[in-house]
Amino acid sequence: DPSTICPYCDEKLPSHPTPFLKNLLVTARNKSYADPRPRNPGGLRAPLATYISVCQRHRFESHQLPIAVEKGWPSTIDFTKVPARVKSMKKELEAIIIDSDGSDDDENTDSDGAPRGPRSRSIFWREMLKQVKKQGSRTVVGVKGQFASFERTQPGYYGEQGSVIIHQTLFDLFPPSSFDVSLITPLAPAEFIQRILVPEAAVRLIAQDTCADIEDAIVTLRESAQYGVAMFPDTGE
Repeated sequence: DPSTICPYCDEKLPSHPTPFLKNLLVTARNKSYADPRPRNPGGLRAPLATYISVCQRHRFESHQLPIAVEKGWPSTIDFTKVPARVKSMKKELEAIIIDSDGSDDDENTDSDGAPRGPRSRSIFWREMLKQVKKQGSRTVVGVKGQFASFERTQPGYYGEQGSVIIHQTLFDLFPPSSFDVSLITPLAPAEFIQRILVPEAAVRLIAQDTCADIEDAIVTLRESAQYGVAMFPDTGE
């Protein structure tokens, strides 16, 4: 059946292609011309730039998506429910923002070494403080530092689409002008939202999805970040 074969690379398409791949195929097909081949009577030809995104997505859905499904990562997410779910976390997230005891990782632990306050318990805050001690605050909050931390603050399998929604919801809940900047130094309010609150919200979403504790959800967040970017890109819709 020619419809089960990619019109560009002649390889078998996934048995259940996602709507995203289907849309890419339709878009590329409209800019291509017929090029039937012995193995592929429905073959098409076009400039590489026209169909490269189809090939990338085809490869992802044929090889990486089955692995993700095996691990229990979702192939569909109801993003319309994400804002309300994040808003329900307001008290927990606000506690991280206003925790005045979270400014120094070493000074805010119990006698057994466990973090005390809500912010001290945030792995994303603790990692940022370690970076500051190692590299200095200017490096960490600068462009290079933000780029270096980008992957570690992604919302796991919620991807770019989830990141945009979570980010906007957090800005609505906690406008930058509402922050006491002395409590979140060396980060500015927008940086605090992006680097601390976005992954904190995402971890809680993943914990709810998987019925896991926060520690296990953090592992999933990190392992599924690249999958999320590929599976749920920001389409601007």
